[in-house]
Amino acid sequence: MSVLIPTYNERENITTVVTECLKALPSSAFELEVIVVDDDSEDYTWQYPERLFGDDPRVRVIRRQSSEKGLAQSITDGFGAATHDFCAVIDADLQHPPEKLPELLDALKEGADVAIGSRHVAGGGIENWPLWRKIVSRGATTCAGVAIPDARRISDPMSGFFAVRRSVIEDVDLDPQGYKILLEILGKGDYDAVTEVPYRFRQRERGESKLTAEEYQNFLEHVGQLAVASRNLDEVIDPMRAVRGAEFAFVGATGSAVNMLVFVLVVSTNAHFLLAGLVAFLAAVNWNFAGNWLVTYDRPSGNLLRQYATFHGVSVVGFVAYTGTLTVGAISGLPLLIANLFAIIAGSGINFFGTETSVFPTGATREPVSGQV
Repeated sequence: MSVLIPTYNERENITTVVTECLKALPSSAFELEVIVVDDDSEDYTWQYPERLFGDDPRVRVIRRQSSEKGLAQSITDGFGAATHDFCAVIDADLQHPPEKLPELLDALKEGADVAIGSRHVAGGGIENWPLWRKIVSRGATTCAGVAIPDARRISDPMSGFFAVRRSVIEDVDLDPQGYKILLEILGKGDYDAVTEVPYRFRQRERGESKLTAEEYQNFLEHVGQLAVASRNLDEVIDPMRAVRGAEFAFVGATGSAVNMLVFVLVVSTNAHFLLAGLVAFLAAVNWNFAGNWLVTYDRPSGNLLRQYATFHGVSVVGFVAYTGTLTVGAISGLPLLIANLFAIIAGSGINFFGTETSVFPTGATREPVSGQV
């Protein structure tokens, strides 16, 4: 078995977790390699295994100095470096019990293609989680089941503790975002049998959790992309662009609420409906720029002032469609709010296309980090 341990700033834990993995899978009974894949930690985590286990051929360290950082990408690189047919993934924070590794290995030897350490089957559990995190975890599991049909028969598809046959992923283009590499495998891998092994998820004792609010967004984006890929829709539409389109629509929906509110306020002053539309449009454009910069395109690099100006320039074209539709609707006798809603829809497609091609052409996404929900 090749045991992959992705790390970032885990110097307080790395020695213990490597030692426990070696203890759980002794060389007298197992052919083993432990691969520490470190994202060039600021606390020099990558140096510690080299110093303490440098003479042990079973322990290797990969120091990733790539710009593409993140737990899932580290594991993907670890798969590429592994030399054994069975690969296990375990976190370095000691929340996953290394003593359960033999059970994952046995499950693969008995015919499973994927063996998942599960918190939600009999014998599994979670130590000292607050209610809000349990709710978030269950919600994430539900999202995974909706997006990935094969995940519905698994109690804990969000697990970060699992083992897999290399044949499951050999011809698969893994393109993980965030930290849920198991979801990527379940959504794209070539497998039949899945076994779940119960374990108790421990409380982190040392170091800091990498799970942040940004990672929840990363997770939702990843699930959205897998929802497209797992249904083979990626042959007709790019999954990342589909997710950006959905996020753009979400931001636009909130912008529509802003537009409607401002429109009602201005109309209530007996202003002409076109003036009300102009003021409402400008308010929504500024709202939408901020929302898309923050959410849809994840604070992309580049000149912010240029992006702001270009976004407004693109919106002028959308404004032409918006104004034309609003005018036609009003002249046709539609209620002004209904006419305004149709005008918003007419301009949104033009705005998305222009934003994709001119304002944020790279569609950049943030660098993910590790964690578990």
